[in-house]
Amino acid sequence: MSFIFSSPKPPPAPDYAGAAREQGAANVETARLEGRMNRPDVVSPYDITTVTDLPNDRFLQTYSLTPEYEAQRQKQVGITDKYLDTAGNYLAGLPQESFSLSGLSAQPGLIDRSGFTAIPTMENINDYTARVEGEFFNRAMARIQPQHQQEVIDLQTRLINAGIPEGSVAYNNAMAELRMTHQDTLRDLAQQSIAEGQKLGDAQLARATDLRSFQTSDALSSVAERERIRDRQLSDYLLGRTQPLSEIATLSGQAPPPPAVATTGLDVPATSIAPPPIFAAAQQQGQFDQGTYRGQVGAYGARMAALGSALS
Repeated sequence: MSFIFSSPKPPPAPDYAGAAREQGAANVETARLEGRMNRPDVVSPYDITTVTDLPNDRFLQTYSLTPEYEAQRQKQVGITDKYLDTAGNYLAGLPQESFSLSGLSAQPGLIDRSGFTAIPTMENINDYTARVEGEFFNRAMARIQPQHQQEVIDLQTRLINAGIPEGSVAYNNAMAELRMTHQDTLRDLAQQSIAEGQKLGDAQLARATDLRSFQTSDALSSVAERERIRDRQLSDYLLGRTQPLSEIATLSGQAPPPPAVATTGLDVPATSIAPPPIFAAAQQQGQFDQGTYRGQVGAYGARMAALGSALS
């Protein structure tokens, strides 16, 4: 009966460190197993994928096409190589010299007026107008002046024959009226001379202006033609330099991309494995032992209380 009154002993402390080491080792091994299970060999009508485990937790995944699809891939690669070889051969035809415009026609400058026919200046035209006016007036005067002189003689004769003496009022009035008529004729002649000179001067100015406009237009046409020729030369020159590059770029762009290899399309489900709960089991065992110990201590206290009551 002595064991009934024996004091219970506490359980040993759980080996949490050891449990943690065992849990870590179990986790590593579980990860390795899960990795191997998730790397299956896959075989399809198009390709084959095999996995080889290597030391130090490494693996080698080998991918290969089935013979018929491998033949297609090689044909596509061959076509690509031919495109690129042709583009490479074109490289020899690229211009080797530095870009230069020295071979083009000279850039047209401003209009060259050195060859223009000289035209009258406004001073020349004004001189010409004055000269025409004077010549017109003088020619007319050469005709009119003798007429005027004869009209004076005729009037004097008529006045004297009419009994009107020279120096009389009537005589002087008649002569004054004749002189006024002659002055009006000269004024009209002067206006006609000015109009004639202005008309011929304006015609001279119009001819000079038309000539200069024609010369300028012709010179502008010549400059424009030289610019057009130079632009065409520049366009041809640039085309000669860029065309090979364009063809090379076209050939390189026409080269098909790496073949799109058919794959199995299988959706292999991933496998997940939980490691054994070693550390959690150690914790639960410790909690269980502690609970058992507390129960034993409680029972021991109750027995000792009952014994005290019996002896009193």
